[in-house]
Amino acid sequence: PRMNVIAEASSVYPGVQNLLLAARALGLGAVLTIWHLMLEHEWKRELGIPKGINTLAVIPVGWPRGRFGPVTRKPAAELIHRDRW
Repeated sequence: PRMNVIAEASSVYPGVQNLLLAARALGLGAVLTIWHLMLEHEWKRELGIPKGINTLAVIPVGWPRGRFGPVTRKPAAELIHRDRW
């Protein structure tokens, strides 16, 4: 059963990434979270999700309230290592 969940997650998370990128492109704020898993039974009950369905992520999406400018990133050369650390 654990491998089934891992296989499901590997199919879901690329789609989650695309959703996050699309939200950003539209000026929306979004974040991947799994905090709902601590109360998964309650989530499933409220949303009518069957017990046999795995909930792998929650993605809150909304219009940002404050500054939502460009992100800053370090140069790739500072973060990528090849054949050494």
